Amino acid sequence: MQLFDHTRSRAYLSALVLIILLGITSCRLFSIEQYIVFQPDTLPEEYAPTITTAAPNILVLSVTDNFSSLNLQPNPNATDADDWKINGIPPETVYHYSRAADELPKTSSGSYPLETRYWIYLELKKPLRNGKYYQITGPYGIITIQYHDDAFRCESIKVNQVGYHPDSDVRYANLGVYLGTGGSRFFADPITYHVLTAASGKIVYSGTADYRGHDVETPSNEVTSGEHVYRLDLSSVPEGGPYIIKVDGFGISYPFEISRDAVKTIAETYTRGLYHQRCGIELHNQFTDFTRDICHTKVWDTRQDWSASGSIVVNKNSPSFSISGGYHDAADFDRRPYHTMIPILMLSYYEAFPDHFTDNQYTIPESGNGLPDFLDEALWGLKIWKELQILDEQDPLYGGIRAGTETNGHPEYGKVNAATDSSLYGTWNVTPEVTASGAGMMAQAARLLSSFPAWGEEAGQLFSQALLAWNYLRTHLDGESRPLTSADTAEILYAALQLSLATDYFTLPEGYAVEEFSNRFEALAWYLLVDDGDWPHQYRPGNIDARIMTAHFISYLLSDQPENEDLADLLENIIFVQAERGGYMGFDPETVFYPHGVTRSYGWGAATAQGRYADVYAFAYRLETDPARKQEYFSILSQLGDYALGLNPLGVSYVTGLGSEQPKSPLHLDSYFTKYESDLKQNVPGIVLFGPTKERSSIPYQKVVSDTVYPLWEDLPYERRWADGWSLVNSNEFTVWETMVWNICLYGVLNK
Repeated sequence: MQLFDHTRSRAYLSALVLIILLGITSCRLFSIEQYIVFQPDTLPEEYAPTITTAAPNILVLSVTDNFSSLNLQPNPNATDADDWKINGIPPETVYHYSRAADELPKTSSGSYPLETRYWIYLELKKPLRNGKYYQITGPYGIITIQYHDDAFRCESIKVNQVGYHPDSDVRYANLGVYLGTGGSRFFADPITYHVLTAASGKIVYSGTADYRGHDVETPSNEVTSGEHVYRLDLSSVPEGGPYIIKVDGFGISYPFEISRDAVKTIAETYTRGLYHQRCGIELHNQFTDFTRDICHTKVWDTRQDWSASGSIVVNKNSPSFSISGGYHDAADFDRRPYHTMIPILMLSYYEAFPDHFTDNQYTIPESGNGLPDFLDEALWGLKIWKELQILDEQDPLYGGIRAGTETNGHPEYGKVNAATDSSLYGTWNVTPEVTASGAGMMAQAARLLSSFPAWGEEAGQLFSQALLAWNYLRTHLDGESRPLTSADTAEILYAALQLSLATDYFTLPEGYAVEEFSNRFEALAWYLLVDDGDWPHQYRPGNIDARIMTAHFISYLLSDQPENEDLADLLENIIFVQAERGGYMGFDPETVFYPHGVTRSYGWGAATAQGRYADVYAFAYRLETDPARKQEYFSILSQLGDYALGLNPLGVSYVTGLGSEQPKSPLHLDSYFTKYESDLKQNVPGIVLFGPTKERSSIPYQKVVSDTVYPLWEDLPYERRWADGWSLVNSNEFTVWETMVWNICLYGVLNK
């Protein structure tokens, strides 16, 4: 099927003038009109191409095959200069790029229907001229445009597509040209740019781009963009917006703001994304448009030994009990041991920044109950572990906490949502790690709740359950016949600290003494933190495989009078030293091309969870007393927040519900139904995709998506290794604990 009938007369083609919006979701910004002229009865709306620019002499025609390669013949990636003409003259060169743009559920025949989008870069001999008409003739027909650099979006300009923090001293966009098979471009002449109000086109700031250097290599161990990178400084742009950036001769950016309202929107969307993943609750239309019925309120007490790659086959004759709390993970509805990190992080961020969080902040079912909504959400994450604790005194595992819930296999995309999933879920057995984490989070939550008089009973119950968990650990032995509390682990460190601090608020029963907790914490702090412990129980902020996070010990430094001031000084210094060296990743905001934070270990979720790399800066910001240094930390946090929202080489927001160019096909089972079977026609918001990854899966159904990438995946710089299709798990899955909660906490700090 040809998209344009170019055998018709040019006069007939010119009879129809359409004013369209260019770019996937950009809006009409001012009165400059863009004209595309074509034969109307041969161009179905779903095939409509976009015309953008990449550089002053490069037009970009982007077109989709609408889920069938037969709709575009010949293959756009196979065309060359002989196939195209600009005002009757072949382009100097043609370059190509493609990737999957959407994916439908697997068909009954076992195929995976993909929509592929193609970018065709047409290099002209001379730069485009404002006001001039350009007729593009090619294998798919004829398009005529009138070019203006203040009306055509330039894909080479990358911005935070929602908004920058007005309190940050460092704000910028990037200009980086990447032409697929044509690589990048360096510009020797100065590049001038202007920031304009989107509504009126009034210039509020002008500047000259700063060439940051070449990031064009694709080494096997470095995270690169493949671009010559130019920085467009926005630090002097006044608070307000929406704005756009116009780069002279290049075109314009997506709109953005510099405002607290934008930061608030980001924080709300991120945090409500966690609410949308809640398990054991109805998502009611009083709180969200993305509704579904109640789910997963029954679990069988199978107590199968934990295995990260395992599954649980439930015997219906097993004992069962009612349950709620916690969150669904990725495309699955399991609740795994890793999820203990969610309440641990959120409780610690709340404790460190209590004035950032209020009641009625996020419109969740608990809003109005007198607690800050952020704390309410942390308590929902804690609830599952509270309910998985064994409270039967006759049970030999009394006090222990089961390590989560699981079923046999994974539900299929497009078949069920959380409420219609009929799988039977069993429990993992009690583990020391989950029990210790549960003891710590219940003790910490009890202490934080104690400042709210109406919550005294709940606080006391949590403290009692924390002691039960600790008692399980001190009365059960490891393989060397030692109490489990003797383990030199991050989890015991955290539990001992929180129980020690909670004793200032609650009376210990007979048989307990505060020294049991405080002495154990101090001994572990010296060994694991001051002396650096043993892998994986070491502090490597930004490395999710290292077991010690700042949240495991920050409460000691937030208390008014730490018992051992020398230890407190050493722990504080460890945080500052790590912040100075950029954490485990060695992130250097002064020299980095993009604020990704990750310089190695570019695995699943590493590309988009900037909150991981921001964590050490967030707590350094909290502890710092020097105003200038404190501001530096805050500005680093703000920069890291920009990356996942569009300030990245692909110019994509990797977060559903935020940004002008969002992912279409996250691996999220509920989103299939909100996108295709409801009036919303949208994915559930607040999902942080894994994004680009170094390696790609060799599993055939996942390669269906990655095979659409051209140039080939392995030939691309790391930051460009992404395609939009749900079955490409390493790119479009997500987890509540690897990606979402980290960015929630980051914007909890920024939304001050």
